[in-house]
Amino acid sequence: MRHLKQEFDKLTFKEVIIYIMVIITMTAGLTLLFMGLFIPPEGEIHGSVITAFGILCTFVASLLGISIHYANELDKFKANVQAKLDELSK
Repeated sequence: MRHLKQEFDKLTFKEVIIYIMVIITMTAGLTLLFMGLFIPPEGEIHGSVITAFGILCTFVASLLGISIHYANELDKFKANVQAKLDELSK
């Protein structure tokens, strides 16, 4: 459990906002999906509800994917700069 706390402490403010948005959006999507079961006709989810849920899932995936992609690009850039600095210091 201590490891998880250390990982959460490393998050930037931007990452925290992204993860909060992801949680809120997924909660809204799941609520929408389950509410579709209880609105007449009961037990049948309308196609528009499933489409909206799919769009919300795509939005969440894009938030997480963009965040991860640019984090990886930043790590590559830092490694490249560090390698060049090491070459210059020799």
